[in-house]
Amino acid sequence: MYRYYIFSIYLVSILKLFGIPTNLSITYYYYERKYKGLGLLFPALLLLLCASALPIWIIVTKNASAWGANFIMLPYIVLAGLLSVAGTARYKRRPKLIYFHYTCAIIAAICAVIWIFFVAYRIVYIGIGILSVLLFVALFTKTLKKCTLFWLELAAFYAILFTLLIISIFSVNI
Repeated sequence: MYRYYIFSIYLVSILKLFGIPTNLSITYYYYERKYKGLGLLFPALLLLLCASALPIWIIVTKNASAWGANFIMLPYIVLAGLLSVAGTARYKRRPKLIYFHYTCAIIAAICAVIWIFFVAYRIVYIGIGILSVLLFVALFTKTLKKCTLFWLELAAFYAILFTLLIISIFSVNI
C-alpha cells in the first residue's frame, strides 16, 4: 500500500516544483538542475517500486485463475525494464543510451498493460478507469499532445499499483 503513497508523493512534488513534465524520466534532470544530487530520487523510486512490488506481483500471477498463471514472465519483464530505466536515468550523457532507455520503458509499459488485460481481467475496469481519469486531466490541462508519454506512464504505473492494491486488500481472485 505504501508504494502507492510514495509514488503519489513523488508525483505531487514534481508537479508542484516543475509542472507537468514531458515524461517521468526527465524529472531526473529537473531535480539535478534545481537541487544537485536529488536527481537520484527517480532511480531510487523505481528501485523501491520494483523491489517491493515483485513478490506480491509474482504471487498474484501464480495464483491467477484459469490461464492467467501462464503469464508469469510478464512481471519479471516489467520489473527488468523498469530497473533498466532506473539504471539509465542519465541517458542524456550518452546519446545512444536514450534509445535503450525509452525502449525499456515502452516494453515495460506494454507488458504491464498485457498483464492487466490477461491476468487481472476480472478487475480490468480499474485500469480503464485510471486511463479515463488521466485522459480527462490531460485534456483539461491541455497537455495531452505535449506530454503524452507522461500521461501514458502515469496510467501504467497507477493501473498496476491500484490493481495490486485491490487484489491484496480485498483478496480478489483473478
